[in-house]
Amino acid sequence: MLEDKIPKIFISYSWSSDDLVVPLAERLVSHGVDVVLDKWDLKEGQDKYAFMEQCVNDPDIDKVLIVCDKKYAEKANKREGGVGDETAIISPEIYGNVKQEKFVPIIAECDEEGNPYVPAYIKSRIYIDLSNVDNYEDEYEKLLRNIYEKPLIKKPKLGAKPEWLEEDKANIFPIQDLVKQIKGATASKKQEVLTQRFIAEYIETLKQYYDKNVSDPKVIFETFIGLKSVRDCFLDFLDALLGTECDIGSIIAEAFETMYNTLIYAKTYSKNACSCNDYEFEIYKCHIWELFICVVTFLRFYKQYKSLNHILTNTYFLITSPLEGRKIPTNYSAFRHWSDIIESGYKPTTENKNKHTLMGHTLCNEREKLPIYTGEAMAQTDLFLYQIFDALNVTIDENYRPYYSYWFPTCYVYAYDKSNEWEYLKSRKRCEQLFDLFGVSSIEALKEAVSKCTYDRDMRYNSAYHAAPAILSYIKLEDIATMN
Repeated sequence: MLEDKIPKIFISYSWSSDDLVVPLAERLVSHGVDVVLDKWDLKEGQDKYAFMEQCVNDPDIDKVLIVCDKKYAEKANKREGGVGDETAIISPEIYGNVKQEKFVPIIAECDEEGNPYVPAYIKSRIYIDLSNVDNYEDEYEKLLRNIYEKPLIKKPKLGAKPEWLEEDKANIFPIQDLVKQIKGATASKKQEVLTQRFIAEYIETLKQYYDKNVSDPKVIFETFIGLKSVRDCFLDFLDALLGTECDIGSIIAEAFETMYNTLIYAKTYSKNACSCNDYEFEIYKCHIWELFICVVTFLRFYKQYKSLNHILTNTYFLITSPLEGRKIPTNYSAFRHWSDIIESGYKPTTENKNKHTLMGHTLCNEREKLPIYTGEAMAQTDLFLYQIFDALNVTIDENYRPYYSYWFPTCYVYAYDKSNEWEYLKSRKRCEQLFDLFGVSSIEALKEAVSKCTYDRDMRYNSAYHAAPAILSYIKLEDIATMN
């Protein structure tokens, strides 16, 4: 319907529904609907049935409301009355020849069992029920929206086919099947075995995306996009893991350490490798960064604070170079990755060239997996990983400062929700709930940890006005645990 077009309707009814029809017609008129009603538009000397038939077939009439009560339904079904009777005007023949969206059954009466009285030929049609005073207003709104073609639930605009739906480079059935097996396993030993098999198979799946000769930043970015289906399998694995007796924190920490040391190591793909470049491992660095944010998002969602503390305070022994097998002890910030290859090499050629970050924009706007992994939730988690870093007793190798001494929140500019969990630290009960997260056992120890989380004006994009907020940006230290 055109936006400026006044909708025009005709009401077909039996005299037995007068008490409903007239107030309904008057209300529709008050809401901008041009109502054709015999009581208003049929003049003395005019043929009643010719008038009705003309209205039903008139192309200027957008909708025909068929008000159905017991009398109307009985006469229509039995074809009682004359050939021009109101129930015969909208006959099965005419109904079948006119666009059916034009006819809207209005229920005015139901039988003793609550079944609406409707003529047989329109019994399958979705109707508006105005017979019950309790839900009259809701049904009237449905009618008005139908007339104006403004449904309450709108079909979204058709978007473009996601690039990651193209044929996968890898077969993901084995890891999908293992997730199903984990969900069905009841014995703790079997759960543990299946979990280890999943992690090994997940890494094998990722290895199939390796390309030693890749040098185009666009190809790297598109390959990363195509990894969403693989990533989603890991997120399904997290959900399955939650229903087991396994130690989630230990399993996840070990998984990230193994994943990093296997995928970002040239000799994984060629035992005799003596040279490599950053391009061939870029998709894995990006994938691990995204996956780590997703895992923390999951654990925060389910308030799995012990497991969260485990993976955030765990000492990770990671390789220092794709060509060297030597490993150093470090912390979770090693999984933070700023992809200069994509941000500097590819972003300037895209429509998002003016964004602070293409990877952050992509994660928060194109990588959601509802209901847990919303863009806002992942942006807040990325910010959370920066905010809590200094509060935890994490391993920092002095020989590798500043590389593993902080987590820069790539997505902080997409964290729009101004309300923050740190404000709740005013409550003593909330503080006690977070003891496991911070690895403390008292309010005093919690305050000591939080005291290190101060605002850093340099923790921002060069083109951004605001820096990433810290925990103490939301609450004063002296206000912690001052309420119940």
